[in-house]
Amino acid sequence: MKKIAAVFSLLFIVSTAASAAVTAVPKLDKEGRKGDIARLVKEQAKEKFDAADMDKDGKLSREEVAKIAPYKAENFERFDLDTDGFLSWEEYLGHSRWEK
Repeated sequence: MKKIAAVFSLLFIVSTAASAAVTAVPKLDKEGRKGDIARLVKEQAKEKFDAADMDKDGKLSREEVAKIAPYKAENFERFDLDTDGFLSWEEYLGHSRWEK
């Protein structure tokens, strides 16, 4: 019985942490410091994305990603969720809460 309780406790903790991770990205319309930081980070990400998008097709190839995010280039397949060989804005960010 103690093992079952421990398993359920662990599942609760993991699911709570996963829920928090999903909502950790602040909304751009949020007031105060969190909103200010979110808007600044989004603008910096957009500038990097646009600068790396050499052919201005709105998506990044592995070579374009390598110039700004070597880790993402090395792990390109993990980020290219639709397996089209490019990273969209959402794939580059890792979430879809901020429209470009």
